[in-house]
Parts: sequence; C-alpha cells; structure tokens
Amino acid sequence: MKGKKKIPGFLGDLLLLATAVFCVLPFIYMILMSLKSTVNAYDFSFSLSEATLEQYIKIFTKNNFLQYLTNSVIVSFGGVALTLFCSCLAGYSFAKLKFRGNDKIFFFLMMTMVVPSEVIIVPLYLIVRGFDWINTFRALILPLPTAFGVFIMRQAIIGVPKELIESAKLDGAGDMKILWRVILPLVKSSMMTLAIFTFVGAWNNFIWPLVATTEDSMRTLPLAISTMKTAYDSDVGLTMAGAAVTFLPPFIFYLILQSKFEEGITISGMKG
Repeated sequence: MKGKKKIPGFLGDLLLLATAVFCVLPFIYMILMSLKSTVNAYDFSFSLSEATLEQYIKIFTKNNFLQYLTNSVIVSFGGVALTLFCSCLAGYSFAKLKFRGNDKIFFFLMMTMVVPSEVIIVPLYLIVRGFDWINTFRALILPLPTAFGVFIMRQAIIGVPKELIESAKLDGAGDMKILWRVILPLVKSSMMTLAIFTFVGAWNNFIWPLVATTEDSMRTLPLAISTMKTAYDSDVGLTMAGAAVTFLPPFIFYLILQSKFEEGITISGMKG
C-alpha cells in the first residue's frame, strides 16, 4: 500500500520537473544563441566551445542601444515611484477616510479595469499631444498608474487595525503622518508586489511607447528589439543578445524585491 501511495507523488514530482524544464528551456536557448553568431535559428547546441561575447559588445556599441536601455530604466523606475505614490494615497483614502461618494467613486474606478488598455490609446494619445508631451518621459510615465494599484493598496490597508490609527490620532498625528509612519510599514509586502508588477509591465510595454514616441532617442528596449529583428534578421545571435539584455533587468529587480517581499510578510505576521 505504501508503494502505491508513493507512485502518484513521484509522478506529480516528475510532471512538475518536466514543466519546469519546459519553461526554462527558452531562456537557455536565448542565452546560448546570444553567445554565437549564426544565421540559422535551429543551429542550437549546448556546446560552449565557440562561445563569444561579440554580440553583446556589438549591441552596446551600435544603434543607440545604451540610450534605449537608459530610457527603459528611467520609465520603469519612474513608473514604479509614481504608481506607489498615487496608489498608496488613493488606497488610504478609499480604505480609511470617510467622505461622500467613497464607495461609488471606488466602484467606477474599478470598472476601468474591465476596459482593455488598447481601447484608450487613441484618446490618451490625443490628450498627450494636446499637452505637447509627445517624445517626452512625461508621456511614457504618467499613464502607468492604474486602478489595479489602487485596488491592491486599498485591500491591504483595509486590514490595518483601526486602533492603531486612532492611537496615532490621539498623539496628534495627521493623515499623512499616519500613512507614512503607521500604514505603509504594515503593507510593505503589498507595495513590493505592486512595484514588481509595475516595473515588469512598464519595462515590457510596447504599444504605448510606439505611439507616444517618434524620435529614435526616446525609444525603449522593446522597440529596439523589434527594430533589431527587422534590421538584422540574418543574425539570430545578435537578436538573442538583445533579448537577453532586455530580460535581465526585470529579472534582477524581481529577485531583489523578492527578499523584501518575504521580509515584509514576516514583519507583518510578527506585528499581527
């Protein structure tokens, strides 16, 4: 009987292992292909005898790739900062402040999550053009905060005990001090989660930067990869090198915030 019970568990572990290998294989293919110069996308092998960093040197010395990378970094970190700022303020307002129309305004805000982002590209472009923000970081960063961030922070702040806020008010603390000193340390894990989602979304965003920028100096990395694929279609290794460089920053950002995310959960659990 014990042997029969172990078999389903073994099959489950084997299935999970096969799924993990299947998910990791494209990244291994990307890295290995970026270390060679080839015109054949099927010229794949695990051998590193002909590995070279020539492709990485080439993308950083040509085609303004470093400028694209800098633009993506500015847009992504700027988007994270703006999203956290707006979402924390709005989330605290909807969760803890009582004002007329609170629930109705929040309901209509949540309804915007049902609308696909592609639907608002045209009116958003007209607004940005009206402000003369085309080819500026303002056009790329300001639309990044969404109702999704407000929803995450509101749900997290709702769980903060009222007694803590009332005690802070008795000590003479205002709303901003309560938010900064009392609320935010307790919802750190939700803030890290929102930061990860925002950074990855901003980094990989393709359609809006394509619409909001016409100058090559304001392009971001996803646009650079598409241009590189068109201009250097015969060199698969160069395209894979660009894809590898594009993949690494959000991956590293996630790894850094993952530890902060776990730390936030631990601190919240101890205080609860």
